[in-house]
Amino acid sequence: MIEVLRVQALFPVLLAAVLSLILTSTAAAQDILSPKLDLDSAVSRALESDPRLRATQTQSKIAGERIKEARTHWQPTVEFDQSFTRSNNPVFVFSSLLEQGRFTASNFSLNSLNKPDGLNNFRTSVSVRAPIFDQRQSHSQIARGKIDQTRADLQTEEVSQKLKFDVITTYFGAILADELLKATDAAVRSAKENSRKTQDFVYVGMVAESDSLVANVELANVEQQKLEAQSAVVKTRAALNIAIGERPTTMYQLTGNLQERYFPVEDGSNLVRIALEQRPDYRQALLALDDSHEATRSIRNEKLPRVEAFGTYGYSSPYIANGSSDYTAGIRMSYTLYDPGRKSRIEQSVLSENAASSEKDRLGNQIALEVITAEQNYRTARAKIQVSIKSVIQAEEALRILQDRYKSAISTFETVLRAEAALLRAKHELLEAKYEYYVSYASILLATGRLTDVRAFDH
Repeated sequence: MIEVLRVQALFPVLLAAVLSLILTSTAAAQDILSPKLDLDSAVSRALESDPRLRATQTQSKIAGERIKEARTHWQPTVEFDQSFTRSNNPVFVFSSLLEQGRFTASNFSLNSLNKPDGLNNFRTSVSVRAPIFDQRQSHSQIARGKIDQTRADLQTEEVSQKLKFDVITTYFGAILADELLKATDAAVRSAKENSRKTQDFVYVGMVAESDSLVANVELANVEQQKLEAQSAVVKTRAALNIAIGERPTTMYQLTGNLQERYFPVEDGSNLVRIALEQRPDYRQALLALDDSHEATRSIRNEKLPRVEAFGTYGYSSPYIANGSSDYTAGIRMSYTLYDPGRKSRIEQSVLSENAASSEKDRLGNQIALEVITAEQNYRTARAKIQVSIKSVIQAEEALRILQDRYKSAISTFETVLRAEAALLRAKHELLEAKYEYYVSYASILLATGRLTDVRAFDH
C-alpha cells in the first residue's frame, strides 16, 4: 500500500518531467527549422517595408520633377490653332479677304464695304513664344527646386536612421528578453532542486518543515518571474517582426548577442560639432534658410523687365485650300511700373527668413542637448556593466559560501534563498546594462547623424 502511494505521489513529478522534455524537444526543433536573422538583414527588411521611408522617397522624386518643369521655362512654347469662322461683319470680311489674298478693286465699292455677303474663313496658325529674360524667375525656381530635392533626400536619410535605431532597440530588446528568460529558467531549475532537497532533508529529519515551505514559496516566486519573462519574449518578438514587415508570430533565430564589447566615441565637444555637420534635420534647417533667401531674391527680381520673342505663321482660306499664308515675328518687353503688393511680399519673405534662422538656432540647441544626454547615458551604461560584472561575481561567491554554511547548519535556508535571489537580480542587471550600452551607443550615432551602418553591432 505504501509503495502504491509513493507511485501516486511521484506521478505528477514524472508527468511534469515528460511534458518538459516534450516542450524542450519542440523548442529545439523550432530553433532548427526557424530561419536565422542578423541585425543587418533585419534593418534591410525594415527599410524595404516601412511606409514612411517610401513616402519620403516619393517626395524626393516629386521635387526632381519640379526641377525638370522649371528648366522647361527656358524652352519655347509652340501652339497650333485651327478655326473656322463665317460672318458678314464688314471689318471681318475686309480683313479676311486680305488674309486670303482675294481682295480686288471691286471690293472697294461702297455696297461691298458696307453690306458684304457672308464669308467663310478657315484659319490655321502656329505660334511660338520664347523667353529671353524672365526676371530670373526660372533661375530661382530651379534653385528652390534643388533645395527642395536635397531637403527631401535629407528627410529620407533622417527617417532611415530613426528606423535603424528602432530596429536596433527592438532586435536587441528581443535578445535581452531571451537572455532574461534563460536566466530565470535557470533560477526555476535551482528553486526546484532546492525544493526537492529540503523535502528530502525534512523526510530524514535534518531540517524543519518550515524550510520546505520557504523553498516552495521561493519556487512559486521564480515561476511567476518566468511567466513574466515568457510574456516579454512574445511581446518583443512581435515588435521586432512588425518593425521588419513580418507577421507578429513569425519565429526567427536571432544571431546577435549581448556580449561585452567596446564602442569608442569622441568627447562631448567633438560630438556636438559632428552632429551640427551631419544631422539630417539640422541640414534641412540650413536649407530652409537658403530657400527663404532665394524666395526673397525672387520677389525682388520682379521689378526687372520681362523680354520674350514671339512668332506666328498663319494660313487663311475660304475652302481650307487655295488660300494665302502670312507670318508675324517680333520681340516684346514688359515692365511693371507700379506693383502695390510687392513691398508687402518682400517684407513677408524677410520675416520668413528670420523665422527660419530662429528655428535653426533652436534646433541647434536641442541637438546639443540630445548629444550630451546620449553621451552621458553611454558612459553611465558602460560603468554599470563593470559594476554589474563585479556584482555577479560577488553574488556567486556569496551564494557558494552560504550554501556551504547551510550544509554545515551554520546559516539558515532563508539566507541561501536571499543569496540566490540576489544572484538572479545581479545577472538581470548585467544583461540590462549591456542592452542599455548597445542602445546608448546607437543613440549617440543617431544624435550625431551617423547611424548609417549597423554592422558594428552584429559582429
